[in-house]
Amino acid sequence: MRYENELESEFTEDVSEQAGWMYADLFLAMMALFLATISFVPQLTKLPQNSLQSSAATVAVGKQFDRGANQIYSTFDPTTIKADLTSFENKQSYPPNSTVLYAQVIGGYNSKTQTANDGTVTAIGFSIKLKNSLPQVFGSTNFDASGSDQIPAGSVILRMTFIPPDITKK
Repeated sequence: MRYENELESEFTEDVSEQAGWMYADLFLAMMALFLATISFVPQLTKLPQNSLQSSAATVAVGKQFDRGANQIYSTFDPTTIKADLTSFENKQSYPPNSTVLYAQVIGGYNSKTQTANDGTVTAIGFSIKLKNSLPQVFGSTNFDASGSDQIPAGSVILRMTFIPPDITKK
């Protein structure tokens, strides 16, 4: 019997030594697949000449619209808002009647008696009034409404990003 056990151990192959190499080879194969997939990135086609991007490049050569207006309002008054916009356009030397591309409206609320939703509702209401009262400026504006307890209750902060009128023409 003892002779049989010795023969068995001589001819039995132990593959546990190969497990580490198999693990390393697996990672090598995964790395090769990863590198093969990221090296073939398709090139994006160019935009047509009459696209918004090409017209923006020709208009914005002389003047960058890199400053936005930030105002706080305690009541909604379209005349005051329009006067503030005109004043801002003149101060920044923007073309007259520039439109507002994006507006962030942050409504204030009192954290002791109200919730953040109350501030957001105030901001949404202000946004709707802006869109209805001044459609020539805010007609195609994208609005973002939120609330903050850092602003007095019932007030809103209006942050606006402008776009020149030449870009919006088609």
